[in-house]
Amino acid sequence: MTDMTKNFHKKGFTIVETLVAITVLMIAIAGPLVVASKGLFGASIAKNQMVASYLAQESMEVVKNTRDNNLYAGSSWLTGLSACTKSSPCDASAINSPSIAGCSGGPCRIYAEANGYGHTVGSNQASPFTRNFYLHDPLNTNNCASSEECGVTVEVYWNEGGIPYSVIMTSELTSTLR
Repeated sequence: MTDMTKNFHKKGFTIVETLVAITVLMIAIAGPLVVASKGLFGASIAKNQMVASYLAQESMEVVKNTRDNNLYAGSSWLTGLSACTKSSPCDASAINSPSIAGCSGGPCRIYAEANGYGHTVGSNQASPFTRNFYLHDPLNTNNCASSEECGVTVEVYWNEGGIPYSVIMTSELTSTLR
């Protein structure tokens, strides 16, 4: 070999060396990107889970407040609540004034309003959440109007990346203030 041929082979990388270097570089970059993507998705799920918990708590508080107001007013403790059964659920929202709305055919769609979440359609933007509550007697039949104690179940549902999620909260109501 001549000196010129020896110098020619010493310059630069071969195509195989370049491909190996690019592959190593891509693996080094792709790993952290996948981890960051999964972290962002997990944070989004955690945020929605927290919002759903607050929505369930809000609905439960409106139901309990309605029962308390009924008792203080001297009316039946289930006034405005007794029609809300598992087969005919309702939604309770604290926006504007505490209100209870019937949900036809399943959970009520929740709308993002200026001061929170509610069930007013109007110009409000639909949120990813649906919510409903229903009463049931302690023996888990569909109606508790004849009982002095009722179970209340609040359910909040949403989808995240095509996967359904839910928060379900239960409590007991009695016909007297304790």
